[in-house]
Amino acid sequence: MTSPDFYTDRLNGPVPRLNDKLPEATADGLYSLFRTKAQAHWFAQRFPQHCDDGNGVCGTDQGALWSNVRALVPQLKEDGPFGLQVTQTDEVVFDLIEYAAVRVAKPIQGQWHDYMKHFELGFAEAPGREEFRKDVNQILQRGGTTYELDTGGRIVRIATSEVQQVIVQMNPASGDAKLDGLLTLAKELYLSRKADDRAGALEKLWDAFERLKTVDVIGNKKQSALTLLENIASTEFREVISAEMKSLTDLGNQFTIRHHETDKHHVPEEAQDYLFARMGSLIIFLLKVSNRLG
Repeated sequence: MTSPDFYTDRLNGPVPRLNDKLPEATADGLYSLFRTKAQAHWFAQRFPQHCDDGNGVCGTDQGALWSNVRALVPQLKEDGPFGLQVTQTDEVVFDLIEYAAVRVAKPIQGQWHDYMKHFELGFAEAPGREEFRKDVNQILQRGGTTYELDTGGRIVRIATSEVQQVIVQMNPASGDAKLDGLLTLAKELYLSRKADDRAGALEKLWDAFERLKTVDVIGNKKQSALTLLENIASTEFREVISAEMKSLTDLGNQFTIRHHETDKHHVPEEAQDYLFARMGSLIIFLLKVSNRLG
């Protein structure tokens, strides 16, 4: 994440990351960043305009670039030749950023061609992509969004700090491949910017919890859960965790997490982070006390 470097960040702390929808200023800032990089020849390595004297790259073949953008991001709204409307959907803005993240390269001025009045361009690919990623993430952070551009060039949802802590700590090494796979898949799905994927992540997390309760004593779920609890040294805290396990089991049965019968309650989208953090924290604790955490 970008370190705070604005006065208000230093004074009040970083902007809370609460916005699942891009604020208008944030979307405009990302769109403008894309256009600025295109105009400043950050795509010239992939779409080169060669000097007429045959000596290297002097700029960007804008026609080739925008034809490629249109083909790969067909939902773009245009208002003229090579011109895009500022009012794009969040999904289109994110597609543009992901498109750029794996194609930009910082242009470096080389030899000056006096007759043609231009510099020959070289390119710094890795430093350029890292600079672009930092610029994107600063805009997303200052807009208080729940998104970040990762080092692989993907927009991911980072959610609340509590969820981030769960995702960082959840490195299962239980010896049960099915359990570890469910937990890994839950983490991957929860980084999606799609609410449906995050709902699927909750289902995988609850499935993992139910499986965790069965791994100690095969064929006897009740006894297996009791054996799992015996890893907690404090009797008093064991009772607390036992109550929490029952509460989350009941919650999973009452809401449309693992079951979807008509008498089940819908999980509000705004409750997804809370539920993921709560169940994830419980699972991490149980894995840790039973020496199943990597």
